[in-house]
Formats: sequence, C-alpha cells, structure tokens
Amino acid sequence: MKAKTDFEELISFVQYSKGQCYVLCDENTFKHCYEVFCQLIALKVQPIVIKAGEAQKNIATCEFIWQKLIDNKADKNACIINLGGGVVSDIGGFVAATYKRGIKYINVPTSLLAMVDAATGGKTGINLGHFKNMIGLIQQPEMVVLHAPFLNTLPKKHLKNGFAEMLKHAILNGKDALNELTLNKDITPQLNEKVILKSLAIKEDIVAQDPQEKGHRKILNFGHTIGHAIEYAAQENGCEILHGEAVAIGMIAALKLSVLKLEFDCNEADLVINFIRSHFSKPAWISANHNKIINAILQDKKNSNQEINMVLLADYGKPVFDVVCTLDEIAKILLEL
Repeated sequence: MKAKTDFEELISFVQYSKGQCYVLCDENTFKHCYEVFCQLIALKVQPIVIKAGEAQKNIATCEFIWQKLIDNKADKNACIINLGGGVVSDIGGFVAATYKRGIKYINVPTSLLAMVDAATGGKTGINLGHFKNMIGLIQQPEMVVLHAPFLNTLPKKHLKNGFAEMLKHAILNGKDALNELTLNKDITPQLNEKVILKSLAIKEDIVAQDPQEKGHRKILNFGHTIGHAIEYAAQENGCEILHGEAVAIGMIAALKLSVLKLEFDCNEADLVINFIRSHFSKPAWISANHNKIINAILQDKKNSNQEINMVLLADYGKPVFDVVCTLDEIAKILLEL
C-alpha cells in the first residue's frame, strides 16, 4: 500500500460512511491537528480523544475507545481515522481490528515517526505492563494519508525521534541511501515531503514483499531488540526516552554486534556510530540498568526457542535476520556503549 498525499479518496470514504467514521486523537493532536484535518476534508467528523503518551498504550485505553464506539452504536461499517503519532495509530489500529471482529481504519500520521514508520505496514498493538507491543496483530489500514505541514506542530526532539527510523531505512537500503540521508548535518529542521516519501518507500517495499512478517520483513527490526529493552528499562525507572532515541542506541549496539558476528567492516560501522552519537546522546541511567535491559531482551517477541534473535548487517543494504546472539555477547556490547 502506497501512502497518499492528497485527501480525495479519504473525503469520498467519509462522505459515503453515513456518519460511521470517528477520528481518534490524543489530547495534543486534538488541540493542534483536529480542526485542521476537518478543514482539509471540509467535513466534521466526530472525535474520540484519549490522553497522550506511551503510557496510554494499554488495554484500559482500548476499553475506553470500544465503549465510545458502542455508545455511538458503531456497527461493522464503522471506520476509525487515526489522527496522531505512533501511539494513536497502534492503539487505533488494534481497536479497529478487534471491534466486532474487525472494522476499517485509516491512518493520518501527524508525527515524523508515524509518517515514516508506525502508520504504514499494518502492525497494530498495545503494551503489556512495560513490555512493548506484546498484544497485537497485523491488519492493513484502508489507506494512509500524509500531510507534511502537521510536522510544524512538533517540538525539535520529536523530529529527531522520527529521523532515527529514517536512518534505519537508509542503512537497510544501502550505502547510497545512507550517504544521501547523512548529508543532513542538522536533522531537526522541517523535512520536505519528498524526503519523507523516499524513506517511507523503502519500508513500503519491504512490507510488500512480506506483509505478515514471516521472513524478509523482520529486517525492519534492526536496532529494535535492544531499543525496545531500553524503553522497558526507562519505564521501570520512571525515566523518559522516546522510541527513536532508544532505537538509535539499539542501532549502535546492532552495528557493533554486526562487526562481531558477521564481520561487518569496523571502520564503516564506526562512521555510522559516530553520526548517530553526534545526534543522539546515551542517557546516564542506562549504565546502571544493564540487568533490566537484559531481562527485557529475553522477553522480546522476536525470540524463539529461548534464543535471542537479532537483525544484523553483513554490509549496507544486506541485513540478516534471525542472527542468534548470546547473552554474553549482548552484555559485552552494552558495556561498550
């Protein structure tokens, strides 16, 4: 599925829905984006507003949304329009996929992270305790519509948050894509639509080859095994870290493991690591929480047969999935960080 940059098809969809469309927002996107969205489609669509933040990505929030749908007598023809970042698209997609055994949903991402990653691919889900995306399923959205000006509502750190996933896509694609992206010495200014679509196209191509993540699509988890574990440790300690910030650290670890396990060129790895470190700092609390990070890695949903499966690089554009790494190897890399 290719993301759209115009609202024509979405407008037609809403017009023929007979009042059965609902816009899911968090408090921030309701304040900054909801009225703009309604103006863009020249229609008023009923909002469902949830609290903002990763902490809301749980079953209680789903129950709140399901109840709102029931209160409004939403039937099998209903549709949820997810207007927000990754948390909104993950929750909204999951609620849609499970309400009355599945209704349609549309993603209109408002953050850079959602535009280049979370809104496309069909992954939906919620967290279980502090464990990321433990409950969920894959169901493709009816459509994804991008509106780059929504990025004007983002603080600087949230642009960096999305840029981490763009960097991941470039690494997976090859050295040319990586070189082009790293020309951005300052990664936080407003990114134009062309740059966003180019990064998104890399993900869309990978997803198209393996929609259900049975094989090749697993490469999109590069940097995420340790990244998700760092997010877990942050929540355990009441600390804040954005998904992209954690994935950036996870990519550094994955690059070091790639040198160790797949003989990836250490000089090339250092070039990318230095670029990442120039834009993403490592929080001080990580060093004191290695055991919590290791425990979270053991619970990663990509593991099988009690083995830790990682996505590593043989070279730029040549990722290898399901590379088995030992706890000792991962602990060694964490110390090196």
